[in-house]
Amino acid sequence: MQKIALLALVLAVTAAKFLDTHTTLAQINADPFGHVVLSAIKAHLQAQTPANEVNMLLNGVGAGLVQDQNDHDHAFELDTTTNNRIVEDLEKEILYHQNQITSNTQLRDDTIEALAVSEEDIRVTIQDIANNEATYAREEATRNQQHETFVAKVAAIDDVIDAIDDAAKLVQHLSLGASFAQLKSKYDTLHKKLSDNTSHTALLQPVITALTELATHGVNQKALTKIAQLLSEIRQQLVSEKAAKTDVEERQAAHWAEFSVHLSNEHTRLVERKAQLEVQIQEQKDTIEDAQSWIEFHTLELENSEERLAGQQAWFAVQSEIYETQTAERAAQQEIVDRLQEHISEKLSTTAQFIASRN
Repeated sequence: MQKIALLALVLAVTAAKFLDTHTTLAQINADPFGHVVLSAIKAHLQAQTPANEVNMLLNGVGAGLVQDQNDHDHAFELDTTTNNRIVEDLEKEILYHQNQITSNTQLRDDTIEALAVSEEDIRVTIQDIANNEATYAREEATRNQQHETFVAKVAAIDDVIDAIDDAAKLVQHLSLGASFAQLKSKYDTLHKKLSDNTSHTALLQPVITALTELATHGVNQKALTKIAQLLSEIRQQLVSEKAAKTDVEERQAAHWAEFSVHLSNEHTRLVERKAQLEVQIQEQKDTIEDAQSWIEFHTLELENSEERLAGQQAWFAVQSEIYETQTAERAAQQEIVDRLQEHISEKLSTTAQFIASRN
C-alpha cells in the first residue's frame, strides 16, 4: 500500500505542471517528506536566507537521497550476492542428499533382492548337507553290512574247508590202514559237523552220504579213493567261492573308499559354502541396515536443507521488497525535491507565500 501511495505521489507531482502552483505545493505538503522539506524551507525564508541557499538546501537533500540510494544499492547488491551463494550451496546440498537417498535406496533394494537369493542358496545348501550326511550314513551302513556278510560267509567257508580237511585226514588214515573203530569218535564229530552245516548243505550232502555208506558197508580202497576225490573237488569249489567273495569284497571296499572320499569332500565343500553364505548374508543384512540408516539420515538432512532454502528465499524476498519500497520512496522524494527546485527557481514569490501561509 505504501508503494502504491508513493507511486501515486510521483504521478501527482509529475502531473503538477498542469495544475496551479498552490495545488502542486499542497500535494507536496500532504506528503510527510514534502512536509518536512517545506518546513525546512520555511525556516530559511523566515530567516531571510538568500534563494541560492534554499537551492543549496534542496541540492543537499537531493544529494543525500542519491547517496542513500547508492548505499542501499550497494547493500542490496551484497545481499543479492550472498543470497545467490547461499542458495547455490543449499541447492547443491539438496541435490547431494537427493542423490544419496536415491543411491542408498537402490543399494538397499538391490541388496534385499540379493539377500533373498542368498537365503534360498543357504536353504538349498543346508538341505544338500543333510542329504550328503544321510547318503554317507546309508552307504556306510550298507558297506558295513556287506563287510559283515562277507566276514560271516568267509568264516562259514573256512569252517566247511576245515571240515573237508578233517574228512580228508580221516580218509587218509583209513587208507593207511587205520580201522574205522579207531577213528569212530573223529568220524562222529566230523559227521555231526557236516550235518549241522546250513551254509553249504547241498554241497556237503554227497560227502555226508559217502561217509555214511563207508560207516555202514565197511571200508574199501575204491570207496576211499572216490571220497578223497570228492573232497578235493569240493575243497576247490570252496576255495574258488572264497576267492570270488574276497574279490567282490575288495571291489566293494575300494568303491566305498573312493565314494566315501567323494562324499567327504562334497560335505567339506558344502559346509564351507554354508559358512560363506552365512558371512555373506550377515554382510547383506548389515548393508541393508546401513543403507536404511543413511536414507533416514539424508532424508532428515534434505528436509533441513529445504527448510533453510525456503527460509533463505523468504528472507531475500523480504529484502527485495524492502529494497524496492525504499527505492520507490526515494524516487518519489527526489521528484518532490526536483519540483520544489523548479518552483523555487520559477515561482519563488508564490512558493514563499504558500510556505508562509501553511501551518
